Amino acid sequence: MESYARFLVHLKQDEHRGELLVKLRKLLQADSQVELFSHHYSAAVEGSTLFDPEKHQHAIQSLLRQIEKGLQSHTDKLEQLGVKAGADVSWGRDEAETLVRKVMRYKPDLVMHAPDTHPDLLQRILGAPEWRLLRLCPAPLLLSKKQHWNERPIIAAAIDPFHLDDETAELDQLILTQAQRLTEQVDGELHVLHVYQTLPHSAIFDEHLVMDYEQLQKKVRADHKARIQALISPLNLSIDDPCVHLLEGELSQCVPEWSERIGVDVLVMGSLARGFVDRLLLGSSAERLLERVSCDLMVLKPDSFHCPVDEF
Repeated sequence: MESYARFLVHLKQDEHRGELLVKLRKLLQADSQVELFSHHYSAAVEGSTLFDPEKHQHAIQSLLRQIEKGLQSHTDKLEQLGVKAGADVSWGRDEAETLVRKVMRYKPDLVMHAPDTHPDLLQRILGAPEWRLLRLCPAPLLLSKKQHWNERPIIAAAIDPFHLDDETAELDQLILTQAQRLTEQVDGELHVLHVYQTLPHSAIFDEHLVMDYEQLQKKVRADHKARIQALISPLNLSIDDPCVHLLEGELSQCVPEWSERIGVDVLVMGSLARGFVDRLLLGSSAERLLERVSCDLMVLKPDSFHCPVDEF
């Protein structure tokens, strides 16, 4: 299986740099190429009236050169390992769009980014950079939340075969393929997860169905097992394997506890484009889990995804 070879690593001026670089080393192979990228913006410099236009640009370039010099020490270490490495910095008010534009130019196999914590729900929905990055990034996006991976990382593919359209069906296949790809590259352990809900007893009004409620629930479980088995058979996995997990309940409630108990390092999920109202009321599965799980999230877009950000 083709490996991840081209990495874009977003290094901010914070404590996450070390953990991102350690994970990167776990992923590196002989043919790897790495671009270290840093975004910077200062409202004080941007809005200063002390500079004329030429000096204003000079002040910005001076700041960016200092940041690039810091990145260069890391690229030197990577090149000592035989890895082709480069560094780039960019100035821009919008961190998410600046990074997405870099993704569109560099075309990486994998983007690595450490999200900040945003406890306020409205702030997350409206403007948190990592939430916007999750929606906009066209490449596979690894959101690094966990400080360290296990020596043999556990990679979990979260799938939902009860889809209503071909786009979601293709996304399930992509999730499984990319999770297997990541597992092989880090010499990890692949798990498959599906979360489903049965029909509440209170929602059934037909008296004949009420009397046969248990049989109805058994049929729902059997249907889910059959769909999952059909999806995982090409991976030589069975629904009865200990690495295949079917959880009954609300995804955002049961996945955080399950991932902690299993010791998941990376949860691989899909993300579909939604309008503003849908995001406000529902959000995607990845968005609902971003602040609730302690493991890393790897977020994938379907092949049909069109990035709304211009390249330049």
